[in-house]
Amino acid sequence: MNDELLIKYIETTSKCNYSCPICVSRTRNCHLDMEEFYKIIDNNLDVFYKKAIWMDFNGEPLVDPYFFDRVKYMHSKGINTRISTNGALLNEENRIKIAESGISYVVVSIGTLDTTVYKQIRGIDNLSNVLNNLIELKKCIDKMHSKTELQAVMIDTGENLDREKFIKYFHNLGINVAFHNFTNRSQSINMDLNPKIRNFDIYTRGECKGLRSNIIILSNCEVVTCCCDFFAQNSLGNLRDYNYSVKKLMENGKLDNIISNLQNHIYEGACKNCSDWIYYQENATEEYVTVYPVAKKDV
Repeated sequence: MNDELLIKYIETTSKCNYSCPICVSRTRNCHLDMEEFYKIIDNNLDVFYKKAIWMDFNGEPLVDPYFFDRVKYMHSKGINTRISTNGALLNEENRIKIAESGISYVVVSIGTLDTTVYKQIRGIDNLSNVLNNLIELKKCIDKMHSKTELQAVMIDTGENLDREKFIKYFHNLGINVAFHNFTNRSQSINMDLNPKIRNFDIYTRGECKGLRSNIIILSNCEVVTCCCDFFAQNSLGNLRDYNYSVKKLMENGKLDNIISNLQNHIYEGACKNCSDWIYYQENATEEYVTVYPVAKKDV
C-alpha cells in the first residue's frame, strides 16, 4: 500500500442549500473558521503543495461566504482546487467567479435527466434550473478561455437508467460525464432506490486501499480517512490539538489501529455498517465511479 500521506478533501462548509432524501443527515452544519483555515493551509504546505484538493465533502461549497477567498489563498500557495456542487447556486456571479478563479475541475451532481426522479432524490423540482446553470457555466468558461473542466454526474437510482442518453447529452455540450453507483453509505440514508444487487460473497473483505491517501479535514477540524465516514465515527483526532498539522495528528496511531483492525477483520465505527467497502479492496472488480471523458478532438 502507498504510505504517502495525501489530503483529498477540505470541507470548508458542512452547510447545504438542499435537504436531499438521497443524502446523509447533517450533524456539523458549520463553516470552517477562516483563521483555522489559514492555519491548516500554512501548517501543511509540504503535504498540499501542487496537489489537487476537493473543497467539499458533506456540504455545498457555494454556500460558504468565504469560498472564493479560500480558493485564492490556496492558489497563492501553489495548491490546485476542485469542487463538487449540486449546481443550484451556479448563478451568473458565481459562474464568472469560477471561470476567473482557476479552479481546475467542477463536478455538478445532476443525478438524472428525468424530472420525476430528480425530485425524488433531491426533494425539490429544480432540474431545469440546474441544467441551465451548468450550460451557462460552460459558455462562461469558454468565453473567458478558462481552463476549468466540467463534469456532470449521473447516479445509479435503479430507475430505468438511460446512461447513453445522459452521456450523449453532456458530451455534445463538451462536458465530461461520470456515473456513480448508489449505495446506502454506512446505512445512513433513509431511502430505498433498489440499486442493483451485488454478490458480496465473491469479495474477501480486508484492509481498504488508499487509507493514507484519502484524508478528509472536516469543517470542525476533525480528520477522517474514509469518504463514507460523514459522521466522523472513526475520527483520527482534531487538528486543534496538534497545532493544525496533519502529520503530527497522524503520529497518534489511530489510523494504524484502524488499518490493523481491518486486516484482522475487526470492523468498528463507520466500518461496522459500511456497504461501500467492495469498491476499496485491493482486488475490487468494479469502481464506485466510472468516468466518461469528452473525446479530445484532433487539432
